[in-house]
Amino acid sequence: MNRILLKYNIFILLTLILTVQSSPAQETELDYFEANQNQEQVLLKWAISRGSVCNGITITRSSDSLYFQTIGRIEGVCGSPDFQQPYSFVDETPLKNKKAFYRLELGVTDFSDIISFTLIDKNEKGYQIIPNPIQNQGRIYFNNPFREEFILSLFSINGSLLLQESSREEYFQINSSELKNGIYFFTITYKEEAIRGKFLVIH
Repeated sequence: MNRILLKYNIFILLTLILTVQSSPAQETELDYFEANQNQEQVLLKWAISRGSVCNGITITRSSDSLYFQTIGRIEGVCGSPDFQQPYSFVDETPLKNKKAFYRLELGVTDFSDIISFTLIDKNEKGYQIIPNPIQNQGRIYFNNPFREEFILSLFSINGSLLLQESSREEYFQINSSELKNGIYFFTITYKEEAIRGKFLVIH
């Protein structure tokens, strides 16, 4: 009787092994994967689709979209067969003022799409110019969390007013095609606030 039971158990075990080995691997699907600036850090958010599961999530980052390094790990079973499962991760030491690329390793064989994000460090001066020097197009970034109307005034090195424009975004776009090589000064104002700086144009 014990031999019969043992043979039966071995048969069941072999059947399960063959079934798992012959089952096609299913790709883990994401409903979204996004990056946002959270003060001086980057907040990554994603959600695994209902019905998708994996074993562990590795968060990776790259400066060139080719070579990725691990910056975090979420252990255990990820996802759920019954509902969408959201996740988040904070990159506490992000790349600043340059494009960073993020990718998720879902289990052993699955990967997310690569997303990119640039964290703007406005430093103690309250602004950041990217790129600087400006060759064709550039942006002056500043803090405008409530989307107020700021005014940009651009001056030549001898103090002549060259242009004036407004924006409710967190940056002003600079088109240097009509500017000569040299140093330019600017003032960004809102009510009693004023940010002053300069940038270099090189064609």
